[in-house]
Amino acid sequence: MSRIILHAGPEKCGSSSIQSAMMGGSEELKNLAYAMMLAPKDLRKLDCPQPEPEVIAHFHSLIKNAAAAHPEKTLMLSHEMMFKMVNALVNLSKIAREHADEVIVVAYIRRQSDFLVSSFGQWLFRSPERIVETADVLRKHKIDPTLFWGVERHLIAAVLGGWNIGRQLSGHLYLDWSESIPERVAALKPTGVPISIGLLPRTGFDIPLISDFLTRANLDPKAGTSVESVRNPSYHPSMIEAVLNAIEAGHSMPGPHEANEFFLQANTQIIQKVESETQLTSQLKCTIDTIFEQKNVRIARELNLPPEYFMPKDHIDPDIMREKIFTEAAKRAAVPEELRNRERQSRAALAQMAWLIFQRQNQHQ
Repeated sequence: MSRIILHAGPEKCGSSSIQSAMMGGSEELKNLAYAMMLAPKDLRKLDCPQPEPEVIAHFHSLIKNAAAAHPEKTLMLSHEMMFKMVNALVNLSKIAREHADEVIVVAYIRRQSDFLVSSFGQWLFRSPERIVETADVLRKHKIDPTLFWGVERHLIAAVLGGWNIGRQLSGHLYLDWSESIPERVAALKPTGVPISIGLLPRTGFDIPLISDFLTRANLDPKAGTSVESVRNPSYHPSMIEAVLNAIEAGHSMPGPHEANEFFLQANTQIIQKVESETQLTSQLKCTIDTIFEQKNVRIARELNLPPEYFMPKDHIDPDIMREKIFTEAAKRAAVPEELRNRERQSRAALAQMAWLIFQRQNQHQ
């Protein structure tokens, strides 16, 4: 086998789109590469300085069998967990080097504000522990968290309380690309395996993701033209808010990585008037991008990426944003508390009802 591509994610950076395209895409893509999703349990065993011999043997066997079955194709091994598992990434790179003339790690990054919003909208809104943690940050600053939508709280907590609120459910924190990328470059250097970093498409930077991935994998980018699409769309804001309110009200709701079918179904059932992005959310995102701007520009130049990708829509000073947060809290507190509570209770009841119906429909399946 001449080439192995290690697609390392990270989470919430286009991994589902890449995996779907490479594993179930066009015949042209299938003729170019054979793609495999790695099992999380196997990667966890590889994520240590010196894995057990049987773990190493398992990955050698996996690659050897794939090469025998698809000798003329590039092999792609993928899982978004690899980016945060530095030891696993290094160990797999060493193993792959024994089977291919060329091994490349490919990963994607995005603006921190988009990363935070996407992580919240996928997992964190249904994590009771993270909901409590975020609310506690606001309360420490004498702010009533119930005055704000869940995603607003999440971003406010990041601006007021630090970036640890943006860590993954696993506890890994890597959203400062100026630190996490050099760390992985340095870890991979002894293996001789390069890492190629791309940018996740966004409004104003409509880079064709699959074609870009193929280019970084030294494959024909034209093969990706027919499969460019978003594979992991976000949940509806009203559904997110309803589930969060239900959890806060003490109702039993599925947590992160649980009953994803329910969330897809509820996505069309729980539709209320909730703005997809409030003015405050937009301002918070601009503030976060302003905070990271200089670091992002520096790492972008080091990686030969366009620095303007990371530019905030508007520059907002963090101190000014803090004042805006307190001003907005006072404004919203003027709405009668009884009305605000009734709206939250209504959303929570909708989510609870949708979950009960889903359970009844699926209890005999």
